[in-house]
Amino acid sequence: MAIITIARERGAYGRIVAEMLAGRLSAHFIDRNVVDARLQAMGITEKKRTAFDERKPSFFAALTNAVEEYVCCLKQVMYEEAKADSCVILGRGSQVLFADVPGAVRVRLVASPQVRYQRVAEAEGIDIRQAKELVDRIDHDRTGFNSYFFDTEWANPSAYQMILNTEHLTPENAVEIICALVKQTVTPKIEADAQAMLKDLAMSQAIEREILHVRRIPVFFLKVTCSGKQVTLAGVAHTTDDIDKAREAAVAMGMERVECRIEIGLHGQYDSPELRKM
Repeated sequence: MAIITIARERGAYGRIVAEMLAGRLSAHFIDRNVVDARLQAMGITEKKRTAFDERKPSFFAALTNAVEEYVCCLKQVMYEEAKADSCVILGRGSQVLFADVPGAVRVRLVASPQVRYQRVAEAEGIDIRQAKELVDRIDHDRTGFNSYFFDTEWANPSAYQMILNTEHLTPENAVEIICALVKQTVTPKIEADAQAMLKDLAMSQAIEREILHVRRIPVFFLKVTCSGKQVTLAGVAHTTDDIDKAREAAVAMGMERVECRIEIGLHGQYDSPELRKM
């Protein structure tokens, strides 16, 4: 089982390479269409999906819990899709979400602005000025998305195992190079470790969503950590009743042992810049 994440500047052959790579590896291709369908099934409206997909939310949207629900569901979708089979994931912060997953190969595709403007102009049938506006806007949106949702610099080289400049490469060349990296990185032992971790990550996100966004139990700074059939819940709640409801939600999701570290407190008492990052 291989997991490859593809971050891409607009016009750097991102989608073409990702699709070809998925075909070459007989892997599941996870793009906006797959994510969109799953999010829709989870109740995320088209308006929210459009507003948040690879872009920074507006000021007013950021003041609601819609952003938290979106990213919680996005994480669950990503982990559930990845645990099913080998996959190639196109963007959407996947280089961050899979950073600690054993054997996940994180790639970023780049090229010079002028080359990318020319490619987009030809592909979209527009002039260079329009292509520049399109490319610059999309790259700006993707930078904002990664910064806001995952607190990461999209272009940070250390977030990737490979940064590939496609300026003088064909998509086929790029696929060959990435396949070579996958072959050197992924072993049967690493695949087994990744599978186990992804099951736990997927279940952790499912329980978090059940507590916060399905049952809407007010637990602040909730952190859910699963290990097989055991789960640890941490956070802050106003009442013991809310804590009991959170524990019941975890049991209803199939957990046999629940270690509850949720503390009683007032939300305002914990509302500091440091704790917001928990």
